[in-house]
Amino acid sequence: MKRLHKYLAIAAGVSLLTLPACKKDFLETSPTSSLGDKQAEGTQEGLQGIVNGLHHMMYTYSFGQAFGAGAPSLNLRLDLMSDDVINTQRAYLREYTYLGAHNERGDGVINYLAWDFYYTLIQHTNIAIRGFKKTLTEEERKDKKILYSVGEAYAFRAYAYHQLVQLYAKRYNASTAASDPGVVMRDENATNAQLYEPARRGTVAEAYELIESDLKMAMETLKDLDQNNSRNHLRYSTVCGIAARVALCKSDWAAAETYAKEAIANANSKLQVGEELLDGFNDYNANEWMWGYRYAETQNQGYGTFLAQYSTNFDNGWEDHFRFAVNRNIFDQLGTNDVRRKWWYCYDLDQNIPEDVDAGYLPLISGVPGFEITGQCMKYRVQNHASSKGDVLIMRLGEMYYIQAEAEARQGKDAAAQTTLYTVVKTRDADFVQPTETGDALIEKIFLHKRLDLLFEGVRFFDMKRLGIVPNRLAAKNFQIIKDFAGHGGGETKYLEAITKNQGSSYETMPKTADDKNWQFKIPYTEIKSNPLCQQNP
Repeated sequence: MKRLHKYLAIAAGVSLLTLPACKKDFLETSPTSSLGDKQAEGTQEGLQGIVNGLHHMMYTYSFGQAFGAGAPSLNLRLDLMSDDVINTQRAYLREYTYLGAHNERGDGVINYLAWDFYYTLIQHTNIAIRGFKKTLTEEERKDKKILYSVGEAYAFRAYAYHQLVQLYAKRYNASTAASDPGVVMRDENATNAQLYEPARRGTVAEAYELIESDLKMAMETLKDLDQNNSRNHLRYSTVCGIAARVALCKSDWAAAETYAKEAIANANSKLQVGEELLDGFNDYNANEWMWGYRYAETQNQGYGTFLAQYSTNFDNGWEDHFRFAVNRNIFDQLGTNDVRRKWWYCYDLDQNIPEDVDAGYLPLISGVPGFEITGQCMKYRVQNHASSKGDVLIMRLGEMYYIQAEAEARQGKDAAAQTTLYTVVKTRDADFVQPTETGDALIEKIFLHKRLDLLFEGVRFFDMKRLGIVPNRLAAKNFQIIKDFAGHGGGETKYLEAITKNQGSSYETMPKTADDKNWQFKIPYTEIKSNPLCQQNP
């Protein structure tokens, strides 16, 4: 493992740090400090320390130079594989062409990094849950703080396994799930040694059985406890949000509706309205956030943070590789006064470069734009242009409304779905009127707004895979806009360059059909080599 995160429980408290280590076997989780294995999983302090470390990993886990840290960076990179972004400029992000998902031997590519990240979460949850069940006394297990921590551990494991099975297995199909290869399954019943022994891949059905069991345990545990209202903890409502995502992947529309409604009702969050959505997505106290993390003043990852890679205004950050335009097929359908239009800067519509933007993000090179003229992302900002610190987002309330609306529409509850969609979009566009569409047209409208609202939050790629939506970026209006634009950055030559950049041998690994094998990430060679029972994807 190139960047191994190990838990370090401090004897004086339950704060936990994750530390990099030299390359070794996959999924290693041995502790490196004053608390050994037995102390970490055998004490209340140690169990809480492990769970706190899972939270710490979610926003500080380093994926390496120019990738960013934590789950938000991984989520953004996954959305670069969607049909909602168009790249015509020079960029270095291999997810766009799907090449990074199919590199078997690399350790700096997304298929390796995702496997590494989610399994590191899983192995630590296994240790925490095992310690709770087998080592703590009956009296210690009744402690409400300990119950809360173990509830979070179950939720974390469900979350991580769900991400893995979506990436490395075929999309869920009830008729084949019992035979489709899923992911390597390890749980709390294994000893430390067994956690690293060769193991076969379970089936997709087995993965979802454990995921749903863990979610049930987490919800039952957390529901009756006093909720930790800090958004850097998993609450009952957050776990309901994860359950809603899982149900959506299984096309269990009734369950998806139920869980989404439960998440909304218990979230202690509310939809942000109008200009509130232009806060740069850097404040975890924002009304709409359900799950996110705050950087303390003493924490400093420098150029390794999420915002150092993807914000518009951090001085001399890595933003110059973030050259991706919004698909204009969907953007151009937004209402004139929809505040989300300000999440992108379209040079073809306005040649006045926005102020307070890092010079490297929207450069003019001899008067020619060195960025995407059809819609450069302006969604993310740092609070201080000289510092890369800023809070990071995992889950928003708006997503729950879109899940609820889709689930209602899929069940033929058109009137309910229309109202749900109106409720969320009205906060983005004051001129939005109650939808009248029904059936497929209503579902299409739900997705129009969901795609625009949640772009770069790690949702669209999974939606495409579960629904079998084949990416077809050349159908985007962006290319014709470039051709027709008379100013710098447009014209026939730029158009041909843009078309050429989006076809050819580099795109051979993109899915061509709903059931194409290329939807499945390759399992990293490191895992295949050390685990001969693990079957590689075709």
